[in-house]
Amino acid sequence: MSDYQRIVSYLYEYHHGIKGSNVGFAKIEKRQNQLRVYFHVKTNDQALEYKIYFYHFHEGTMEGIFLDTIRRNDAIIEFKKNYPVIENFEEMDGFLIYHSNEHFFGSQWKELPIIIRSFKPLEIPDAKPEIVETIEKTEETKETKETEETEETEKTEEIAETKTSGLSEYIEALQLEKDAKNIRHPDPVKGFDWKEYPTLPMPLSYSLDPSIKITLKDLDQIPDLDDNVKANGFLLLNYGNFGHLMLAKDADSGQRYLGIPGIFDNEKAFISRLFGFKTFITVPLKPHKTGNFGYFILPI
Repeated sequence: MSDYQRIVSYLYEYHHGIKGSNVGFAKIEKRQNQLRVYFHVKTNDQALEYKIYFYHFHEGTMEGIFLDTIRRNDAIIEFKKNYPVIENFEEMDGFLIYHSNEHFFGSQWKELPIIIRSFKPLEIPDAKPEIVETIEKTEETKETKETEETEETEKTEEIAETKTSGLSEYIEALQLEKDAKNIRHPDPVKGFDWKEYPTLPMPLSYSLDPSIKITLKDLDQIPDLDDNVKANGFLLLNYGNFGHLMLAKDADSGQRYLGIPGIFDNEKAFISRLFGFKTFITVPLKPHKTGNFGYFILPI
């Protein structure tokens, strides 16, 4: 079996044991006797201290293998560190960033869901009772176990490969957003005139009128637009694909929307939601989204 193993997984926020939305990801790499742990999480929770655990299920208990304690200073938790490989790493079922049973972030790598009421943290790995083998295994049993472990590792690596492209885009968008937040934007000019921009006709059923085509630099001209929108990582990463943005207003409510053009697929939609673009509209109107052109839109 290869000595290298990589697990890339999304992290979900849990409140009172209930799984919530995706708020980040973790990347765990095992190489020889080292574990490289990296994760990135966005949260509005007030907790300042978290403990990192790997966990595995044992006789109905979700045993937590303590790794480290970290402190959060702002809305983003970003962590990268190397550790000696933990014992029986291949048997771990997932990863926790734990504050309490009422609030934590979790990632499950196998089929068993996270059941926090059965969580038993083992703060000191060396304190675990030594496992005494009482049954002599036959060579056939050993070969079966090795085959299962090999298949599980190959499956994990395959899942990691399929997610890596999306996570790479996510990481790139986060970096763009981080860099853009250091840029100062001028105050918008008074009297923004929608009629000065090319129209961008929308299907009548969307009730988006007016709807215009703008560029990235035009964002500085829009009144009352939060600078965080101008620094949005998903917007910055995908703007260049079609060279324009959509600015529209709901004809009934007056709500403004900013749209990023793109072709819909589940992976891009997943990442767009992490950056606030939770809705996709097809243009022209289509019965299905996948594979069709349209706009990922954000109310502004």
